[in-house]
Amino acid sequence: MSEFEELEGLSKLTIAAFPNERYSDEEEIEVFEMMYNPNSYSREFKNNYAKQNNQGNTGTLVFTHTEPQTISFEFLFDATGASLSGSSNVADRVKSDGRTDKEIGRFLDIIYRRSGETHQPNFLKVRWGDFEFRGLLETATVTHRLFNLDGNPIRSTVNCGFREHTSLEEQAAEDRKSSPDMTHYHLVKEGDSLQAIAGKIYGDPELYLELARVNDLIHFRELEPGIRLTLPPVKKSER
Repeated sequence: MSEFEELEGLSKLTIAAFPNERYSDEEEIEVFEMMYNPNSYSREFKNNYAKQNNQGNTGTLVFTHTEPQTISFEFLFDATGASLSGSSNVADRVKSDGRTDKEIGRFLDIIYRRSGETHQPNFLKVRWGDFEFRGLLETATVTHRLFNLDGNPIRSTVNCGFREHTSLEEQAAEDRKSSPDMTHYHLVKEGDSLQAIAGKIYGDPELYLELARVNDLIHFRELEPGIRLTLPPVKKSER
């Protein structure tokens, strides 16, 4: 049995296309059902850090931000008839074409090419059973592995990498985790000032004196790049 062989009873992996980041089922453009379920997939989670440059402390890493997660699959397209794929429109079309490149072209039209209406690639939902991933295609590598006598590909793989993308509403909810009612931290960059930081976080630049007190800063008018500031929660009455 091929390593890509679909297991009995598993639902097919599908990729649905949408015109915008709302991913609304009512606006769904098209759904592509894969010919075979993948044998595996990988997900990558990444945090970014910067080195703190305080005098006498050169090795401390300070968290800066979290990258959107990514996910990658290898999809098989096979026109040889050597493996059973079950009933699907993709399998029927590949069998009718007698080659794989035409169906791969249809697949790329959905996940890769820019829409004539939105002038950007479609937003995508990758679904497999209870698993759902929302985002955009980042990379797609097509590899043709077997050919017929005419030189047309009859077995191919497409390695796809997707990057998570959430709606503005979801991003706003995530941003609330960094609200002024919670303690968080700021890594000072060149040109930063306490007034600007207080204005951005608390909406009140005059709170810079409170930040100086909390962080035991004496010469706070010229912040040293690389130091980490503690930004405490501020009561409503203090703003």
